[in-house]
Amino acid sequence: MTRFVVALGPVVLASCLAFACSSTDDHAEPVAVDAGVDATLPPPPPPPPDAGEADTARPDIQPASRLEVACAQDPCYVAVSGNVSEHVCGLLKDGTVRCWGRDSRPRAAPPPDAGSPETDGALGRGQAVSALEGATPAPVVGLTDATQISVGTNLGTCARTKDGAVYCWGRNEFGQLGRPATEVSLAVPTRIEGLPPVSFVALGGSIGCAMASEDGALWCWGARNSQVGRAATPGEAAWFPPQVMTGFRPPLRELAIGTMHGSAFKPYEDTVVALLDDGTLATLGEAPAGTSSIAPAAAPVPHELHGVVRVGAFGYLSKDGVLSRWMPDTRALYVPSASTVVDVAITTARGDFGAVYVEQAGVLLSTGRLFRWGRNLFGALGAPEDALDVAEEPLEMAHVVGDGVVSFATTAASTCVSLVDGTVKCWGSNQHGELGRGTIDADEHPEAQVIR
Repeated sequence: MTRFVVALGPVVLASCLAFACSSTDDHAEPVAVDAGVDATLPPPPPPPPDAGEADTARPDIQPASRLEVACAQDPCYVAVSGNVSEHVCGLLKDGTVRCWGRDSRPRAAPPPDAGSPETDGALGRGQAVSALEGATPAPVVGLTDATQISVGTNLGTCARTKDGAVYCWGRNEFGQLGRPATEVSLAVPTRIEGLPPVSFVALGGSIGCAMASEDGALWCWGARNSQVGRAATPGEAAWFPPQVMTGFRPPLRELAIGTMHGSAFKPYEDTVVALLDDGTLATLGEAPAGTSSIAPAAAPVPHELHGVVRVGAFGYLSKDGVLSRWMPDTRALYVPSASTVVDVAITTARGDFGAVYVEQAGVLLSTGRLFRWGRNLFGALGAPEDALDVAEEPLEMAHVVGDGVVSFATTAASTCVSLVDGTVKCWGSNQHGELGRGTIDADEHPEAQVIR
């Protein structure tokens, strides 16, 4: 879900070449500039008759920048985050964070002698929250100076603050919030100890990761049930504290975590997605890009693809301007002016007999145009369910065209976007108050409305 103050991901922003940002034709060639001719040199010989036309290679594209927020009123949101969980959080210009949606859900098997806590604390309010109370955005308790947020798929959220610290709150059953998994929930933002100052944080369903500010190294923490943390050995804790992932060559430029909803045994299968400084896409976890042998358990090695300028959860933009995904299958993603992509996020799920399908996905362009695909439950894709069941390819969200989308978030069946004027609009399911309207219901809401 999902990079930045605002993330690809999860959100880090970059510069944009003029021709890459202004062109409306992805296949148009840039115009060459005549640099003049040195009259002191003899003219070049004519080409041979069978030489054909000269090749004109298109230069590599540069990553685009998302729109800047110009606050029209207070509160002013600069970003939203949501990764197919059941809640959404928004980052405000003043460094505070507001969340809405589902605060907690029952556990199938509470930890021995721990009982079931009153709340998971996904909304960060420090106390039990009713479904109706959670339907109205409210501040996260005690959090200030936040500069970037990342909502995971498992009722958890992490925030980076101005000094590079990371604070997390919500459900922590896998240690994904940087605390021992025995602390099954964190009702208020709690600092992750053992991390250096970071420039970006990303949260999945069972792991979390961050980029160190000083050297761009990758740090991760959370469950040991994946290639990222390595399987636990007898007598070893099932979670691992923050540690450097030495297989990723620093400095990193971008970071995201792709999550696949799995089985009851392993409900969240996470994959780290990183862009290295040399334009290499490096992935490690349950569903890495490309194919190769399984990395040794003692020293996990990421899978690498070269010639990449932007990455997101299970998707990337190559230097030749092609936007692609690798989950649940490898294919190009067709959107206008693909070279202007500022965010791509795909969440997948396992279906019957192990088949994998796209659950919710989206692509955002630097022009503020948003494209979504996946399941249209409750109108999550901006159309009534009886008019659209599943979108297999990116579909433009026509009801927010012209609004200027700066960032987007998804739940299991809804969508929220932050806009250039600092407001937030949501549509889709409102079963847990995900639309931030102060109400809950079981109806579909394909129309976009401003949150309360």
